[in-house]
Amino acid sequence: MDVPHCPPDSVYDFLKRHNKFLIFGHVEPDGDCVASQLVLGCFLKRRGKRNVIFSEGPFDRPEIISFQDRFRDRITKKDLAGDPAAVILDCSTPDRIGGMGQDIQGLPVMVIDHHASGEIFGDVRWVIPRAPSVSYLIQRLIEEYPETPTLEEAELILFGLARDTGFFRHLAGKTGFVFEAVARLVDIGVSPRETYRMIHSGWELEKVRLLALSLQRAARAFNGKVLITYQTLEELHSAGSTAARGSDEVYRILQAVGGVEVVAFIQEEEQGRCSVGLRSGSTCDVGNLARSMGGGGHTLAAGYTRSGSIAGIREQLLLALEPLVTGDGESRV
Repeated sequence: MDVPHCPPDSVYDFLKRHNKFLIFGHVEPDGDCVASQLVLGCFLKRRGKRNVIFSEGPFDRPEIISFQDRFRDRITKKDLAGDPAAVILDCSTPDRIGGMGQDIQGLPVMVIDHHASGEIFGDVRWVIPRAPSVSYLIQRLIEEYPETPTLEEAELILFGLARDTGFFRHLAGKTGFVFEAVARLVDIGVSPRETYRMIHSGWELEKVRLLALSLQRAARAFNGKVLITYQTLEELHSAGSTAARGSDEVYRILQAVGGVEVVAFIQEEEQGRCSVGLRSGSTCDVGNLARSMGGGGHTLAAGYTRSGSIAGIREQLLLALEPLVTGDGESRV
């Protein structure tokens, strides 16, 4: 059977050439980012390579909070000793790793990503836009070494893959290779049932209440083609825990409303700064919109961060969405 997405020789040459690696993911990490970093670190350690895993966080998504202690949030002189190389995962632009990007200037850099757009950077690049997640690419890297992921690695891979695909609901046709990869993980011993519980169970009651509030205040725009909702910083603080934060459920439920093409979720990150998450059903390319705002992502799932109030950002977003959902723009899938 022909298994797709074999890493190029340059990837293996990079890993064999260096003995120490600093592994980075993007700021505001998600499940795929966290899983791919941890799995690559575990695999390199099994191969006798030294590595340190970094993330600036914040680890404010409920399903990744338990992993926070396995990451470092700053680089020391000791980390830079011994001629290390850097591996950057799930980042379409170098600034997405945060302030630590300044600390690794001059190091050899390899980029592994599945975002189609963004700045071209890195000495070695393995970027596959059709890949469902970076954790899937790390699985392929291990399999083509050739090795078999350990049970712990396989569990993390399925976690990252399931998280980035909305437990596979974002996949289109001709993606059987994804399910073949999942079958190999399940044969190792991974339980999809436990993976689902890992992602969707153990919620705090405050998270449920914030979810209900976000759904209740969802407002229609453009004859119901767009639904926009928001969450304030005060509301998150009132919940008493960053584990109450979460948006995937908001997207999933609001996208089920008939006639909706785009769901937007504005979250106040700090006073005067908000993140905007965008999800599209099948016809609107929200990735282009996010890139025009300085962000990035995929055709059907993207986001960006913007300075301003929730109300001001909402007005900017509506202006950008109008040509997209009325058919006057070119950003259609």
